[in-house]
Amino acid sequence: MKVGRLYRRLNFLSIAGIFILFILGGLVRATGSGMGCPDWPKCYGEYLPPLSEESLPADYKETFLNQRLVKTERFASLLEKMGFDGKAEEIRSAEQLSETHSFNAAKAYIEYINRLWGALTGLFVLLCLIVSFQYFRSKIFLFTLLGFAAVMLNAIIGAVVVNANLLGGIVTTHFLAAFAAIGFFALARIAHSPLKYIESSKRHKTIGALFMILILAQIVLGTQVREAYDLAAASDKILDISTIGLLGPAFNAHRTLAIVSLLAAFAQWRGFKTI
Repeated sequence: MKVGRLYRRLNFLSIAGIFILFILGGLVRATGSGMGCPDWPKCYGEYLPPLSEESLPADYKETFLNQRLVKTERFASLLEKMGFDGKAEEIRSAEQLSETHSFNAAKAYIEYINRLWGALTGLFVLLCLIVSFQYFRSKIFLFTLLGFAAVMLNAIIGAVVVNANLLGGIVTTHFLAAFAAIGFFALARIAHSPLKYIESSKRHKTIGALFMILILAQIVLGTQVREAYDLAAASDKILDISTIGLLGPAFNAHRTLAIVSLLAAFAQWRGFKTI
């Protein structure tokens, strides 16, 4: 198999792997399985999650909580050394940090499958990076390297997400790093196999850039809204039309930007239709 064809296949597998991780991550989030495994990279101290709570020691909740607290303190200390004193203090003072989690086999295996697929995707991106060395002095290698770095960074952030018990802000960073990874691999693919782009006007390009900015803002706001929802649900607050304000200003901004993004997408589509 020619190296060029091998690279395209590995690049495709990398993009597909990250995209499926989005789906699995959404499943984890929707089912509340983010803490299905209270430790990382193992699950309840094992490479394969247990099937019942009876196989766990009686004090397993406290054991994994203490392990998580130790790891979180290391991370907070690292943030302080990097100059992020405020974030370090926010992590230490978060009430959810001291929460324990009861064993749930379904949630454990949902999170475990997510991690397994993440490991397989990591293998895809590593092989893609190795093959890309043939293009060492080109954008192909640069974008592939950045994509690989984003995937590895996301794996580290994933561990922090678990250790910090899904603390707000860190989850958002975890999501953005995944988008950056898939973006870099897409750019590498474009650089490897240039597409014949349709000539467009300056106005059309401006709308396209605005659309990308809006999508990025929607991603950030969407994760913040979800985090606010989780906090409200954890405190047994019922969310309906009269209490939706509990989600804060991010909800209204997210809803408004959704309409603006739809209009920008329509304008972009109309621009292509008229070319």
